[in-house]
Amino acid sequence: MQLTRTLNVITLACLLFLTGCFGITGDTITPEADGQNTTIGNNSTNHAPFIDTSSLLNSIMYMEDEITQTNVSFDPFTGDEILNGFNVTLHHAVIDIDGDAMTMGWDHDLDGNIDVSTTVSSGFTELSIDIAQWTNVSDLIESGYYHTMVTFIAIDEHGAGNAEFVEIWGYYEAEAEDGSAFGNLALYVMDAEDASGSPSDGVADKLVRVTMTQGSDINWAAISVKISVNNEAPVTCNNPGAEGSGGGCDLLEFGDSSDQVWSVGDGVTIMENGQDICSASATCTVSVTITNTQEGKTLDESSAVAE
Repeated sequence: MQLTRTLNVITLACLLFLTGCFGITGDTITPEADGQNTTIGNNSTNHAPFIDTSSLLNSIMYMEDEITQTNVSFDPFTGDEILNGFNVTLHHAVIDIDGDAMTMGWDHDLDGNIDVSTTVSSGFTELSIDIAQWTNVSDLIESGYYHTMVTFIAIDEHGAGNAEFVEIWGYYEAEAEDGSAFGNLALYVMDAEDASGSPSDGVADKLVRVTMTQGSDINWAAISVKISVNNEAPVTCNNPGAEGSGGGCDLLEFGDSSDQVWSVGDGVTIMENGQDICSASATCTVSVTITNTQEGKTLDESSAVAE
């Protein structure tokens, strides 16, 4: 009897001991599996900040009027305009529903770091974005257009963060004038004026003179000059050095004619070549179109009255 009671006491003691062990195990804090939210105080979930970049306000800020403000400088030697980037103003709004302090701002080179910080939960920020961060999309749309993406980043004091992308378009008018956005014109300026002498019924009259006043040197092999008199069908002229060949008009170069290029200050006199394009009995408005045939670009369109 005594032996039986002793065994019962030992068994009960073992059960109490094992129950206590399992209880301790149940109270142990186990690490969270991947993908679970972090928990703080009283086992509550920490939320990452919520961000909105207001597509409406941002569209108004950088699409109205001048789209974006260009950031340009000038080459001290040539005076040429250099596009350094674009200045934009963007709107954001951010909230942390846990009431945590936040570090926030704009990342304009997409390296995951804040480049321009802000401390306000809602408002506008001015950014100057270097041209290296923009993609020239002239081949996809029209000349002069650039595209980039930036992000607004917000990180709370516990390390939970969020980011919101903003798409931005830039527009550079000077480049647009060098491409298809404005008639495919390049940055050349040609002045046309009446040539000496009055038109006659002959077939060798001098009609107009055209002088380059702005532009880079361009080889005559890449130039095509066409004229239209009083809106008649265009006539292709012979370039300097090919006068008298098959074209209906000739180009007689003046200025520096010792090289093979058309330069600023040089010009041509356009004259008839075996055709009475402009007779003595008519007032002749001569429209001149100058094209770079290698690039397929119109360099200049001008007109003058031959009288």
